[in-house]
Amino acid sequence: MNVDSGDFRDKALAKLTIGHDWDTSESNALLSVQNVQGEISTFRLIGLREYSINEDFTCKAISQCKLINGESEVYLCLDPYNEVAGIRGGR
Repeated sequence: MNVDSGDFRDKALAKLTIGHDWDTSESNALLSVQNVQGEISTFRLIGLREYSINEDFTCKAISQCKLINGESEVYLCLDPYNEVAGIRGGR
């Protein structure tokens, strides 16, 4: 399944779960978004190495989104004020 930034934009964040599998030492995130019709889509980000969460609950819909699929990692940013901070060399 090909996922792009359009899968998140103009949708409300419904649920975010961060998990860790101690047997494989691999972290992951489950991210659920809801469209205006009420349909919920859930995405699993496997191999999570880092995350930062700052939510002030003033914006219902995700208006800005940056999703970059690199060779060895995926970068997803839902922050409209800091979409590309920290990205170097095409990450």
